Amino acid sequence: MPGIIIGAMGQQRSGKTLLMYLLAKNISTAEKIPVYTNLQADDEHFNFINSIDEIPLNFDPKIVLIDEIYNGADAQDWKILKDVSILINTLGKQNVLFLFTTIDFSMVYNRIRNQMKYAVMVKTNQRTDTINYRILDCENLGYKDFSIQKSESLFKELRYDTSYVPLDFDWTMDNFRNKLINYYRKQYPNIIKYIQRAKK
Repeated sequence: MPGIIIGAMGQQRSGKTLLMYLLAKNISTAEKIPVYTNLQADDEHFNFINSIDEIPLNFDPKIVLIDEIYNGADAQDWKILKDVSILINTLGKQNVLFLFTTIDFSMVYNRIRNQMKYAVMVKTNQRTDTINYRILDCENLGYKDFSIQKSESLFKELRYDTSYVPLDFDWTMDNFRNKLINYYRKQYPNIIKYIQRAKK
């Protein structure tokens, strides 16, 4: 799980958030691990965040779920790309399963797209009243299709606000360096001494 990125792409109201939410919820419930997300959800183990700085810096298993990721990590927003890269390139070390949704993968920063393990394409079929999913294995180039029939029972157990529009997610890592230094002080005191000597 550490370092795995799974993205879901689909038009508005297609069912992409539903899949990512259920995936996060099922893993979190089974493994008793926290979920950090910009969804408004009151599930056990779910924690609302709206910035990268709110994710704890530790090696404990965790899930990060960002809905509508382009609201903050737009492929065209070059100003925040360095901070996005720092997070994405340390997901494995931070023991993170990273999930996100987007309307189109081209809207997402390429360093996120290029490191996806699985890409999910989502489409609603109005005629059959189903949500259709195609899961692409980005490493082995295989895929698997499945469908979910829409029904009241499907949405009955959902505990996130499906009408909530996520705010622009803050990718700036203003406090990341301070958190990293504090973590090093506890885990690697000799490194901190070396850094302090090097600055003199």
